[in-house]
Amino acid sequence: MPTITSKKPEISARITSPRDRLPVVLWAAAAILTAAAACLRPAALPSAAQATLEPFVMLAAIIASSVVADRLGLFRVLAGLLIRDRAPRVVAAASVLTFTALVSGLVNLDVAVVVAMPVALQAARRHRIYAGRLAVAVAITANAASFLLPTSNITSLLLLGHVPLSPLAYVRGSWLAWLLVVAVTVGSLSRWLAVVAPGPEVRAAQARPSVRAALDLIPMFAAATAIRALLAAGLALRGGMAVQLVSGSALAATLNNLPAAAVLRPAGTAGLWAAVLATAIGPCLLLTGSVATLICRRIARDAGATLRARQYTAIGALLVPAQLAAAIIGLHLTGALP
Repeated sequence: MPTITSKKPEISARITSPRDRLPVVLWAAAAILTAAAACLRPAALPSAAQATLEPFVMLAAIIASSVVADRLGLFRVLAGLLIRDRAPRVVAAASVLTFTALVSGLVNLDVAVVVAMPVALQAARRHRIYAGRLAVAVAITANAASFLLPTSNITSLLLLGHVPLSPLAYVRGSWLAWLLVVAVTVGSLSRWLAVVAPGPEVRAAQARPSVRAALDLIPMFAAATAIRALLAAGLALRGGMAVQLVSGSALAATLNNLPAAAVLRPAGTAGLWAAVLATAIGPCLLLTGSVATLICRRIARDAGATLRARQYTAIGALLVPAQLAAAIIGLHLTGALP
């Protein structure tokens, strides 16, 4: 694998390089699903595409805006304010994860991993933090923090298409749950990361958000549209809130959160919040639970670090129950749930 320097192409170019199987998998899945939908449910495709289009257009606009923000130096300023060179190791780890959570919650999950992973790898080198562990922590934090705003995660936008909720009402219900989830996640992972790394230093990845990332939305849009057409009736999560969270998280982790959000049909506001939390936090259980986690893995590998699937699942299995419990407490306290 070639050595990474500051003159290397942008991370989006590396993600879409021939060495990376992710784009191939996305396009192949989209082609297969679209062909199946065209054969089995051709009449349902136009309406499914129309219902799916708006969230993807909104996400493309967010990615474009993040490129502008990066060119203006806003992300660098935020990272500089939060992450100090001489900070203790545990403080540096907490600062990296807080930065990740802020970008994920206030901007978008996919933007967060592209922006935060290079910052994390540089912090790993300077503060002697295990780079592989930090990559795991960034991926878990970015996913778990991706429900503060409706636009934080495209899965929330897809779900809100079935149970409309105004942005103000959404944030009024989500803010405390988000704070509690971030506190549980950052606090737990920072202590896990506060161990001296005896291994060699990783290379500092150089990456910037790029509008090319929006190209990955095309196969994702096609796959979501096809799934929506094939399963027009959708899937409903049954049982109480706890049961819905468990089943929804398992579905999002195994099927991937985007297809899961495309087929889920929440029942009422409680069902909506269960689906939102399941598709944001559930992917912390498996490496393939979200595309954002796979992007984290690619950036880490390009820098010489290893994001291990077993380690990711082990940490996720320990954290997800606590994250979901914290979110439910927050939703109850804000009145979003009775």
